[in-house]
Amino acid sequence: MRVSVYELQTPSILFDIFKRYNIVRKVFRVILYTCLILCATLAAQGETVSQKEAKRLATQFFNAAHGQVMAEPKFVYNGRRLTTNSLFPPFYVYNHPAGGFVVISAENKAFPILGYSLTGAFDPDALQPVTKALLRLYALHIENIRYDSTVPHEAVEAWGDLQHYIADILDAPYRATDPVTTVEEAQQELDRLLEMNDASAFTSAVYSPQQWQDAIDSELLTHPDVVLGLVGEKGLVPVIVHGRKGDYYRMRLDGPNTSLWRLLPTEILSKGEVAMLGAPSYVAPLPVDEEPHTFYTDFVRESEAERAAADRALEETLIPTEPVVRGHGGGHFTISLPAPVREMRLYALDGSMVQRDKFRDTDTAVINLSNNPVGFYFAVFFGDDGRHWSVKLFR
Repeated sequence: MRVSVYELQTPSILFDIFKRYNIVRKVFRVILYTCLILCATLAAQGETVSQKEAKRLATQFFNAAHGQVMAEPKFVYNGRRLTTNSLFPPFYVYNHPAGGFVVISAENKAFPILGYSLTGAFDPDALQPVTKALLRLYALHIENIRYDSTVPHEAVEAWGDLQHYIADILDAPYRATDPVTTVEEAQQELDRLLEMNDASAFTSAVYSPQQWQDAIDSELLTHPDVVLGLVGEKGLVPVIVHGRKGDYYRMRLDGPNTSLWRLLPTEILSKGEVAMLGAPSYVAPLPVDEEPHTFYTDFVRESEAERAAADRALEETLIPTEPVVRGHGGGHFTISLPAPVREMRLYALDGSMVQRDKFRDTDTAVINLSNNPVGFYFAVFFGDDGRHWSVKLFR
């Protein structure tokens, strides 16, 4: 019996097909595993408290505050645009139909509740400068703590027992008085503080968060209010602290209100605030010695050196040194850099460079990603002085 050439070749053809199929399957498996690892990495960098979990906590808080089962709160704001790269929300704000709002952290390394009120409502469309400065401070601290290896024991304990945490907030004794310091006087005090020789001693960064809170508490024991300064878009903005309920403080922000806020959102980070703690420093005049001119010259030189050191310390504490990203939708971004920038290179998640922009005599980069596919990208900026910065963007 004769066998055709086709019949003789069939087994080898089938073998070749199966061999190619196995290669494709292995390649597909590698791609799939890579995608899963990448997704897990991105998720780890995002918020660790979901919006669903935050809503459950907000509901639990309002039910406990009113002593009965209430209607569900409504989500109104997440503060995403207040962070450096605008990728992940730092917190969630919920309004309650019966009045009041609560700010829930989106990161379980921060305290669960950052601020609240049992009256009024939070209006994200009418966000005023001082309130925005406080929320931006929260956002930047929460963004930073995501990459901090320190274990926040108090926050972990709070998230592990939310029922007792809420009860402690609501049952804490409350003491508040009407502020006696006006906003204009508060701004003058902050301006005077910046001119003091030991200004850096009044910044929160030289304290731990608990020490900073203790210092504010000590002032409230002897004064009706304390002037607090936050870094705003145009310099220090005044906050008048005039009451306390546990770890939450009554603050005059952009006007009178009944809301209560934490001084700092975490037990680890403390930068970004200044406060008038005690009376301003005063140096009594020293008697003139035998060489008055030499003494005076030395005194002026030492004073100027101390002032310069204090100014540098305060500047390092208060002025942000990281890129600030503002998204405008449709893949358009404006990014403010700490120094003039000359070039931007955009990389996809696979490491390939997909875009390159040049800049000249500017520290503000306006970039357009609208021609790129939707997804995450890494933008690396190269400064004129040799430094470089990187930010994550989502098109």
